[in-house]
Amino acid sequence: MRKYLLISALFFTFSSVSAQITVTDFLPQNYVTDGSVNYSKEIQQAMDKAGELKSTVVFPAMLYLVNEIGLTLRSGITLSMYGATFIIDKNSATDGQVFQGTDISDLNMFGGEIAGGKSKWPDGVNIRGVYLKGNSQNIRIRDMFIHDISSNGIGIFGEDNLPAQNVWVQDIVIDKGCNFYGDYMSERPGTEAGSVREDQGLIALYFVNNFVVRGCRFENSRSDGTHFYRCKQGQIIGNKIYNAQMGGFFLETCENVLGAENIMRDNGSRGTTIERGSKNCIFSGNVVENSGREGLWAPDCIGLVVTDNIFRYNGRKPNDMVRNRIWNANMTIDEASDPTQSPTTDYLIQNNIFYTSESQIAAIRIDADVSDHIFVKNNMFRGEKLDVLVQGKTEGKKIQY
Repeated sequence: MRKYLLISALFFTFSSVSAQITVTDFLPQNYVTDGSVNYSKEIQQAMDKAGELKSTVVFPAMLYLVNEIGLTLRSGITLSMYGATFIIDKNSATDGQVFQGTDISDLNMFGGEIAGGKSKWPDGVNIRGVYLKGNSQNIRIRDMFIHDISSNGIGIFGEDNLPAQNVWVQDIVIDKGCNFYGDYMSERPGTEAGSVREDQGLIALYFVNNFVVRGCRFENSRSDGTHFYRCKQGQIIGNKIYNAQMGGFFLETCENVLGAENIMRDNGSRGTTIERGSKNCIFSGNVVENSGREGLWAPDCIGLVVTDNIFRYNGRKPNDMVRNRIWNANMTIDEASDPTQSPTTDYLIQNNIFYTSESQIAAIRIDADVSDHIFVKNNMFRGEKLDVLVQGKTEGKKIQY
């Protein structure tokens, strides 16, 4: 019996060791660890071998120099990168990424730092940290630090008929990402030349189903803090979204998504946007403060629940006095130029606290073509503006508050 147990233990130990591939075993003799030499070819060989074996790739703690061509991920592998720092070449001059993959499944990425060189790259160059496209499935990304890049820290782009599935992004820090995006009332509105909307957002998920984004910090984006486009069955929980040039929490045409216990602070445009035909979404237990525009802008949704949040001193940017337009409120429910042609209906706004200032037009502004399908109940209003402003198409119709 003892002999059997010993053989079993030895087999287990051998199997565990053989299931790991160490990147430095593929590097040349006398390799350097200071990031001055690019070993991407050798690293790719290690990742390809791991893809064949469906095994773990261990990146020992050192500096790894990479360029915008990046490294190609394989299905069925785990990257263990704790202590490893990937430095993107300051001479990078075209769009690219550090890690990329198409139709990837069963991928784990744990630990590691991606250090960009945005200040050294030409304007309009868009370089991501992690870029997955196509029918990706069963993705886990955790404990990474990504900074000073010029596109998404993490960008996962499924397709309309083949969405990415089962994606978890957890305990990630992304700081100083994306290229410049100007407020629509600024002297330079819109995207920087050479960038597109997919480059906006420190994290960008397009056509992703069954996802979780939890416990992350997204800070100092040059465009939006986050962007979730046509995503379904998701949870965005316990994140900090600070100091984006544009919006913080951004759902566009999403369904069955929960945003809870997040903090949105000091974002340049709307703290939160839920729009363009989003359906059956819940925004609950969040703190949204010091946004440039509204704390929450929610046009053209069906079935939106906004409960138990704190909206504090949003609308700090000036109103458009040239055209005599004063619209900054803590929350706005209206109708926009919506390509989905969605109605604005079935809203429940309840048990929130609104702290307002004199610069705002109201605590809540409602201007939508509805009858009695917007319910504003049991909220607390404090500060200078204590009213729910009902105007435009809604004026004279039944709004409960």
